[in-house]
Amino acid sequence: MSGPKPAGAKRDKYSRLICIGCRDRRIRCELPNDVDIPKPGELRTIQTPCYRCRRLGIPCVIRRTILGRPSRQKLPGTAADWQRTEPENRNIIPPIFIELSPEASEPDDVQGEIAPLYSSVVPLTKRWYSSDPHPDQLHPVRSLLVHTPQSPETVFTIRAVDTLRYERVEQEWFRHLPAYVGHTPALDLSIKALVAACAYKRGTPRITSGDCYQALALALNAVKTSIIEPNDAMLASTALLARFDGEVQKNGIPTRLHVEGLAVILAARPPTYQVTPIARDILDFHAGESAVMACVQGMTSPFENVARAYFANDKMGCIESDRTQLKALGNEIFIGLPRLVGLVRSLRLQRCPKNHLLSDAHRLLGSLLELKDSEAEERLLRDVKVNPSSGAASPLGLSLHFTSYKDFEALAYYWQSRLSLLRLGWYLHHMSVSSSARVEITEELGVFLGPSSDEMLRFAKDILMCAEYAATLRLNKHNRLFAHALVVVWGVIMDLPVGPSHDLDEKGTGLLADWLLRRVNATLHEKPCLAAEDMNIAADIFVGGPPKGRFAERFGL
Repeated sequence: MSGPKPAGAKRDKYSRLICIGCRDRRIRCELPNDVDIPKPGELRTIQTPCYRCRRLGIPCVIRRTILGRPSRQKLPGTAADWQRTEPENRNIIPPIFIELSPEASEPDDVQGEIAPLYSSVVPLTKRWYSSDPHPDQLHPVRSLLVHTPQSPETVFTIRAVDTLRYERVEQEWFRHLPAYVGHTPALDLSIKALVAACAYKRGTPRITSGDCYQALALALNAVKTSIIEPNDAMLASTALLARFDGEVQKNGIPTRLHVEGLAVILAARPPTYQVTPIARDILDFHAGESAVMACVQGMTSPFENVARAYFANDKMGCIESDRTQLKALGNEIFIGLPRLVGLVRSLRLQRCPKNHLLSDAHRLLGSLLELKDSEAEERLLRDVKVNPSSGAASPLGLSLHFTSYKDFEALAYYWQSRLSLLRLGWYLHHMSVSSSARVEITEELGVFLGPSSDEMLRFAKDILMCAEYAATLRLNKHNRLFAHALVVVWGVIMDLPVGPSHDLDEKGTGLLADWLLRRVNATLHEKPCLAAEDMNIAADIFVGGPPKGRFAERFGL
């Protein structure tokens, strides 16, 4: 334990700024020294984030904090002096000064005091002064507590951030919202509608579904009257409302019309419009699940006409380039899959498939199969550990453990989209062989015919080894997309002749099918539980089968 500091020693500086993420976790925030201090109550996203936010790749949102004691050089004697020496601390709402008697005191650890996010009271600071002429004999004579009431907009912002954290989506595109709150009435009302829907889902007293839909009506009216340009505030408003029905109905599935609205906004932006991080993240958040929805509903992906810059990899050469590359490839495959499913569905409905449909399907299949990067996949897999699974967590007895959920997303979604694509190619190959047009198709696009069953089984095995890690993820979107991946794996083991030479069949196809059925039911919380026939119908949908059954009912069919 270090001894007392000598008289006149300079005290260590207290941090005047702490970002919201570090403050919530009560850890040290290492911000640059040249960051401008925001106004009271203002939330600001800085361009030079702290160490933690830079490492996690998330925006660094700051607001002014009141920590520690003032320096002796700037020590005021009265409340009036404090107002004169620190005019920047004033707000539209005047501060309240409470002078306490010398007996009243605060704890000594004021520096570590952190106000809860749901509170509308900022932390209290302790004011000290002395009439003693010797500054080294400073002692407390009177405590002066300063409380600055927060504006209603600031309280609303804090509640919105609280809701996002409660819903466990603070690491997705929603993390950009603090920097956009209050920009437009449409965005404000959309946040209020989603906060109400989340509160209703949690069972908050005195909140009914009617209250939620009343808030939705106000938000929709504001969005309708503010359609001027496809800016980020409009995009965020629409993305928030896409979750509304899923929260109220407690199934989490986004509303198709709102997702289509997101795509329209992105497609309407001129080529000169800046590709912003929030726009990229919103598309990334909805690309995979909207593709599954489009396949089930027999439509093309709503993001087909969006500029490729919104999901392409522009970080080559950076530390995260491999992760970004695989995520971009997975999203691009997801966006193209619904159209290919539609072509295969049209071919399956015809007794004699038309030559131009086969040709279109093979061209699209070939262009999507070119979207791969085995080297980036191999480099990213170096940081993934293969451990024995605990209990029945994985049917193969092995589990993949990722360094972060972002690595899981990049690899699992890449494997999932590639496996869906290869399975479609396998069906298309057999249809071409049985077609009278097979010679013409084979001569033109024969290089893309007959995907390797070994590659399909490898992807299926990788997805199964992700099961234990996927069970630990908190975001409902991860669960829904992983359930779709397991449905595709179900189709693979039912379609292909899985023999004892493959690791996938170590415990027998029947035991693996039972495990898949149990896991999908547990992931989707289906009641009554899905049966084997329901899984067969669901797997058939994604290779052009008729959209029906329990799985299709989840998407409104």
